[in-house]
Amino acid sequence: MTAPDTPPPRFEQALAELERLLRELEDGTTSLDDALAKYERGVALVRTCYGQLDSAEQRIRLLAGVTDGKPDLRPFEHTAAVEKAKPKRGNGPPAGPDPY
Repeated sequence: MTAPDTPPPRFEQALAELERLLRELEDGTTSLDDALAKYERGVALVRTCYGQLDSAEQRIRLLAGVTDGKPDLRPFEHTAAVEKAKPKRGNGPPAGPDPY
């Protein structure tokens, strides 16, 4: 089992471990205690995978602009890189040579 302070495995890693645990449980050579431990680990991995899938789905919904099947009309907060690079216009001297 993983320690409580270690981050959860990536989705692909968790899925690969689940597949390995399933093969080990299906071969029929695992003792009852080991089978229960592997089952508990599998349940934890399934919960991790579902949580990561749910998080990914929420991110996709936000990017797609859909909430509960209806368009999400909140403005997308983003400043273009071009806007960030533009010099601010103010009361300072004009840029470039003096036209007079």
